[in-house]
Amino acid sequence: MPQDPKSTPLTSGIDVALNSLSSTTKNFQTLATEITQMSKQSFEHATQTFEKLRNAHSLDEVVAIQTGYVKEVFEEAAARTKRLGELVSTFPNELTKSYQDALQQSLNTAAQATDTVVKTTASNVERLADIVNK
Repeated sequence: MPQDPKSTPLTSGIDVALNSLSSTTKNFQTLATEITQMSKQSFEHATQTFEKLRNAHSLDEVVAIQTGYVKEVFEEAAARTKRLGELVSTFPNELTKSYQDALQQSLNTAAQATDTVVKTTASNVERLADIVNK
């Protein structure tokens, strides 16, 4: 398998760094989008609750609205925490994957170089043996 003449260890390292940066940027954008959506939903929920409180006619109704709001906030917080945990837990896996790929590529290149050296050495030994035997 011939190696790309433009591919060197330096360009491979740069490619790995760029892929890693791209993956990291994508992950942070996903996280930022998720947090933005959560903030928007939280604000809307608080606004709706405030409107309900403004229209409440009794203390019992106010207490019921506040109790419902607190319950919903805790449920949403648990769901949001789970979702953010899932997003954040994928970051290391995606980041290390590009480095694993680079390591594998380096090992393959080293194996090819070793194979070439062994074949060249064997050829040189055979030619030297032919010269000595003549």
